Amino acid sequence: MKKLTLILFSIIISTASVLLFIHFSNDHIECETVSNTVKKSNGETVITERHICKEKYNF
Repeated sequence: MKKLTLILFSIIISTASVLLFIHFSNDHIECETVSNTVKKSNGETVITERHICKEKYNF
């Protein structure tokens, strides 16, 4: 029982560590948001935003 508890605790700590690493290493420094504004013939304005990332690995 003690060994099972230790294994489960290790799995939980490992999973939490991996998730925190992914969260804090994914800082989007190489990313930018590009906005494009288009005015249609009926007077309606449409704004399109694109999120562009140049990261090698994007989680």
